[in-house]
Amino acid sequence: MTTSYVRIATAVPDLVEHAWVVRDQERPRDDVPGAGRVGAGHEVLLPDGRGLVQLVGPGGAPGTRTDVLTGESAADGDGVRGVSTRAVVRHGAAPAARLGLQLHPLALARLGVRDLLVDRAAPLDVLFGAGADAVARARTQLGTGHDEGAVRTLVDALAARAARTADVSPDLGACADALAEVDRVRGLVSAADLARTLEVTVSDLHRWWVTLVGIPPTSYLAAVRLTGFVREAVGPGPVTAADVVGAVRWYAAAGYAPREVERFTGLTPVDLQRLARRTAALVGLPAA
Repeated sequence: MTTSYVRIATAVPDLVEHAWVVRDQERPRDDVPGAGRVGAGHEVLLPDGRGLVQLVGPGGAPGTRTDVLTGESAADGDGVRGVSTRAVVRHGAAPAARLGLQLHPLALARLGVRDLLVDRAAPLDVLFGAGADAVARARTQLGTGHDEGAVRTLVDALAARAARTADVSPDLGACADALAEVDRVRGLVSAADLARTLEVTVSDLHRWWVTLVGIPPTSYLAAVRLTGFVREAVGPGPVTAADVVGAVRWYAAAGYAPREVERFTGLTPVDLQRLARRTAALVGLPAA
């Protein structure tokens, strides 16, 4: 299977951070006559404190998502997701085109969604309404290769909903500032130190995160640390499953003190090794 990835610049403050379109295509095997098609690929999706809107093009085959921690699998088609706190392995399917809008951590709260969908998905109806014209139009555009038009259609629909939504909380602005600070330091801060920097109380932070993001600040910080750790280890560009497993194995083998491991990666040494072992098994990499 061959995969093309195009990132599309688009941003609406506290709503959409960027967009992407991925196309997976079957590729005939030419090394073995009559052998058919190369099997579907896979990728590791690390928790990064962001949500997602995903739209699959017309006639596209949905992939599957497998929770590395629980082993539970589900179809990965159209849907809206809130923040994730656990790593997921996505197994691709071809042919398929997928459009994704990376959501700001406050997007669902900003749009007036009560269920913030932590580690879960819901139908697109949650944001766009049943039988939404914007979804149908964007799907057609995606199917005809008008990727930027499809992105703009969905982003405009979300921006219009945000404009119609009354302020859901007076804490949105303060929470957005706190989230920006977490991004700036790559999650490498305690909730207490973050509160001191922002000159608020720890209870303020907890209330903002639970009400507007869906999880406590400690869980959010741990998720951001894990993604930041892998990104620092791998460097810029695409991150493969082998990259993730290799980075975790390399760090775990260094023998850092347990407290340092958790402070830097967001996981205990045991959980970090479990992540590497289960991810390797899911993507067919050799055991360590």
